Amino acid sequence: MESKLRKWRTKRDFIKLLQSRENNAETSKFFKQHSQFTDSLIKRLGLEFELEGHQGCVNCLEWTPNGQHLASGSDDTNVILWDPFRHKKLHVIPTHHIGNIFSVKFLGTSCSELATASGDCRVLVQSIPTAIAKGPPILECSCHVNRVKRLATSPVEPSLFWSAAEDGLIIQYDLREQHDCSLSQIKVLIDLSDNFGEVKCIAVNPTKPHYIAVGANDCYIRLYDRRMLRPYILKHERNHFNFRIDYGSSKTPKKEMETENCVQYYAPGHLAVENASVSSFKLAVTNISFNSAGSEMLANMGGEQIYLFDINNSRHIKDIQVPQFFNKKQLPVCNQCYNLEGNGFLNKPKINQFPEENCVCFYIDRANQCIKRKWMGDLYNAARDFLHVIQNWPSKLQAYVGLIECLLELKWTAEAKKWLDYFSALPENSNNPQINLLQVKLEKLFASNQPKEKDMDVSEDKDRYFRKVDENEQKKRLESLDFEKRFLGHCNTTTDIKEASFLGDDGNYVCAGSDEGIIFIWERKKSKIVTALFGDVSIVNCIQPHPSACFIASSGIDSGVKLWSPLPELDDFVNPRVVTDVQAVVEANQNRMAMDPLESMLVNMGYTIPGVHMSNEVPSCQTC
Repeated sequence: MESKLRKWRTKRDFIKLLQSRENNAETSKFFKQHSQFTDSLIKRLGLEFELEGHQGCVNCLEWTPNGQHLASGSDDTNVILWDPFRHKKLHVIPTHHIGNIFSVKFLGTSCSELATASGDCRVLVQSIPTAIAKGPPILECSCHVNRVKRLATSPVEPSLFWSAAEDGLIIQYDLREQHDCSLSQIKVLIDLSDNFGEVKCIAVNPTKPHYIAVGANDCYIRLYDRRMLRPYILKHERNHFNFRIDYGSSKTPKKEMETENCVQYYAPGHLAVENASVSSFKLAVTNISFNSAGSEMLANMGGEQIYLFDINNSRHIKDIQVPQFFNKKQLPVCNQCYNLEGNGFLNKPKINQFPEENCVCFYIDRANQCIKRKWMGDLYNAARDFLHVIQNWPSKLQAYVGLIECLLELKWTAEAKKWLDYFSALPENSNNPQINLLQVKLEKLFASNQPKEKDMDVSEDKDRYFRKVDENEQKKRLESLDFEKRFLGHCNTTTDIKEASFLGDDGNYVCAGSDEGIIFIWERKKSKIVTALFGDVSIVNCIQPHPSACFIASSGIDSGVKLWSPLPELDDFVNPRVVTDVQAVVEANQNRMAMDPLESMLVNMGYTIPGVHMSNEVPSCQTC
């Protein structure tokens, strides 16, 4: 099958592949996986049509499983059902919401019911025909005491779904059971309120639906096994400002039960360590999505980058914290270098600057470039590259030096000391002058980390932005599994509903919107940007690919829903939506994300901040 893929990509024998698809189920699946989104099709993506009908920002999009219809939810409290292939508005579905709709999901085997979540703290379920006739909803839940940001459904249980809200609760619903809010009883599956958690997003694994991933206002993705969680009744005073929780008659303390049953925490290593003991409001996981195989998890990190986690073969952050004895059998070294971008590196290299990706030179060169650039996460990514070299080419002494220097710049003194001790003990390092230089740097760092009297005066001020978490939570955070890949380029600082999605059944591409209104698409394996498109005039929040076609729906602060598809291949045609100077946009976005949150907000509002230079401002779109 792989040889057939290579042949098809080389000769583009599309007709033969179509014919074989009709006669062979394996070929049909293969065709769907490898022809929906290809490099050629993605580079031809352009604006096909803009659907108009909402009177406010469009905060959520949802395809029916068969891809025939698209639903959109808006600040105008309406849901619109579209036929996107005929560019037609089918129905405007009014709701009883009085706040912005943040999530919409189809329910039932026939997708004849709609669930919506809103900023009015309520969850509604409506029969589409009844709602069109302005009839009453099937379910109207006001159990949450803060904004409800996301809904998630089960791929195998049509009547089951969950709501995630900023009160820290994940509530479970089953349409086969009666739901009565007047009893002041809530069927809670997960509660993160004890550690100041505001749940921002939730996702269900498509192949193992007992796994539920939860994102909150921190840098951690929590993956729960629903088979081990028993929903419990939670009673509370219905007061938005004085939220009191009573866990009833459960013999097992609720928090201990959830800590034991949480399968795993996931987080980028540098963020996991830096935020282990406190809750910071500078970071938030705004969206989580799984690939179709359920093996990879994509997280859009508000205030940072986009990260991909491998569920089955995850890295552990302890790999970089504790030196190990490595296999002395080294991988081969390349003899020729190639021009190659990869895994989060966006600067355009000179010819032959980068060697093969499986060579020691690639990782050392990339690490050095990241150290020089110092974008968010670059120092940690460089440290991981040096660690990879040590693990596979342990005789490369410059990798040890590079790793220790990265740890020093990260201010990880304990880890830097362990690696320096390990490096000093190597037999080939008996007279290495770099050891003394590193020792001096380490001693200076130890001295600078000692608390000073003047630092104690601002401790109360720090408490306004950081809150300590309990020991059990801290332990889980330090046991987080690390990311596999990261995707750089977009900016996510202004909204907390910004999505990131896999494109296609094989998930070989990743897409996300950005604060300046641009849609980014990356190749997953090498994490390089394939194309960038001018989306909305302002922020693009939602990116939803069609289930089976090379077709994308997007929305954001604008009131329209944009449809993207490959444009015809015509001579001398220039796509006005393509961003030509991607590097300038990327650098501007990285500068914006590095700002203080208040400064970032002012810049997004158009203010000029003294001392802050936003070079290479984003160019305007010719069609906006």
